[in-house]
Parts: sequence; structure tokens; C-alpha cells
Amino acid sequence: MKKVVIIGSPGAGKSTLARKLGPMLKINVLHLDRLFWECGWKAKTRETRIDILQKRVMEKQWIIEGTYLHISELHLNAADTIIFLDTSPLYCLWRLIKRHREYRRRSRRDIPKGCTDKLTLFRMLKVLTFPLHGRRKIKQTLLNYNSKQILRLRSDKEVEEFFAQQVQDADDKRNSSFIIPAAKENFLVSTGR
Repeated sequence: MKKVVIIGSPGAGKSTLARKLGPMLKINVLHLDRLFWECGWKAKTRETRIDILQKRVMEKQWIIEGTYLHISELHLNAADTIIFLDTSPLYCLWRLIKRHREYRRRSRRDIPKGCTDKLTLFRMLKVLTFPLHGRRKIKQTLLNYNSKQILRLRSDKEVEEFFAQQVQDADDKRNSSFIIPAAKENFLVSTGR
């Protein structure tokens, strides 16, 4: 995994997973909310957003979290792995409310500088109706990317298992790089070379 996209409903845990995966894989994390909005939650134009994405997807590796399906083609095309967090809408709403309480009047790394968490009726309704619109659109969109590794994680348990597997894979890779030189040295000693 060198170019990873994480998509899903607001409150599904995209930012949390990206923040955990980034350091573990040693890959830069890009939060679309932070890139696509200005101070005071002023939206950047569609053209500006596309320009930003075009520059960022050219980088060697990245994790991009955020759904933005109306312009998702750029990063979905460039990705080697797509993670769809398909979490229950009620659970997403609970997480949104919990996060709002925790970060009320404070900024976060995944939102624009100078902005604070917003919890509006519209945002809550968007989360609750996500299965009717967002999930359907994501599932339809993902049909176009069947050549990529697509992971659909439906619960915190599945996310934890996925992350644990990535940690294990990274550890195995690190350990095998130490074993190979030692094995080569043993081979050279035993054959007298």
C-alpha cells in the first residue's frame, strides 16, 4: 500500500484510521476537508479542489481521507488501495456527536486551520441518510475500480483487525530484511566463499 484512499460517511472513522495508518506505513496523510476549505469553512472552488488533488496524487505515496465523490475520480484512479468504511449510520452519528463534544471550539488536524468542529442539523441528517445516497453512490463508483485492492470494513472490530494485520505485515517485512543478510553471511561462511 503506497497510495491509499479512505472513504465513507462522516463519523465513520476515516480520519482516525488515516492518522493511525500514516505513521505505521510512513506515509503522509492528506485530509480533504483541510485541503478543500478555508478559514471560516469557506469552500474552495471545484477547479481549485481539482488542481490541489492533481498535484497531490502525483506524489510518490499518500493516504487521502475524505469522500467528496463528485471529484473522487482523480485520487481513486491513482490509488492502489481503497478502504470503504461502511459503518452503521447511528454509530456514525454517535461518533460525530462525541467528537463535537470533545473538540467544541477547538481545531483539529483534519479540518482547515482556524476552523472548529461543526455539528449542524444538516450534517446529522446527512449521516442518517447516508445509506440512501452516499453508500449507494460509493458502491456504484467502486464497481469501476475492480482492478484495485478494495476493502469494505463494516465495524470497529474489522478496522482493528485490518490495522493489526498491517502492523503484522510491516513487522514481518522489517524482520525479513534483517534475516536475509544474516542468512547470506551464513551461506558464504559455510561454503568457504
